[in-house]
Amino acid sequence: METAATLLGAFREAAHDEPDLATVVRRVETSMNRRAARLAGSDMAERFVTAIIAEIPRRHVVRIVNCGHPPPLLIRSDGVTELETADPAPPLNLGMLLTEAYHVDEYPFRPGDQLLLYTDGVTEARDSAGAFYPLPERVLSWGPLPPRELLDRLHHDLLVYTDNRLNDDTAALAVYHLPD
Repeated sequence: METAATLLGAFREAAHDEPDLATVVRRVETSMNRRAARLAGSDMAERFVTAIIAEIPRRHVVRIVNCGHPPPLLIRSDGVTELETADPAPPLNLGMLLTEAYHVDEYPFRPGDQLLLYTDGVTEARDSAGAFYPLPERVLSWGPLPPRELLDRLHHDLLVYTDNRLNDDTAALAVYHLPD
C-alpha cells in the first residue's frame, strides 16, 4: 500500500512540473529509489513496481513509457493490438539498469479507439487446468464495447474463467477516444 502511495504521489507531483513523459518517469524513479533505501532488508518485494505511464498530448496520439508492465491493448473496430514497447524499461526502482533515457513510444489513438490498461493479475489469472487468461483473444471475441461494458465484461469473464478464484490484484482502466 505504501509503495502505491509513494508511486502515485511522485507521479502527481512530477506530472505538474516536468515538460515530457520521460522526465516524469525519471522523477518517479528517484522517489521510488528514496523509498527503497528506507526499507528493511526483508521487504525486497516492495522495492520495485511495474508501471505504465501514459499521456494523450494531442487528439490522435497516445504516448507510453512501459516500466516492466503488461502491454496495454489498443482496441479498434478492426481488431485488438498489444502495444509492445520498442525499448522496454525495467520496473521502477530498477532504473539503474538503464544505460539511456527512458524510451517513449507513440501510437496513433483515433476517434473510436479504446486503450485498455490492466494489472498482471488479469493476465496471470488461471483456469482450473492452470492456463493463463487469454486477454487479447477474449477482448477480440467480444468486439468493440463501450468502456463500462468492457470493464464489466472483463470482470465477469475473469470470475467465470477462474471459477471465482481471483488470487491476485486485478484492476483495469479503459480510455475511450470520443468521436470528433
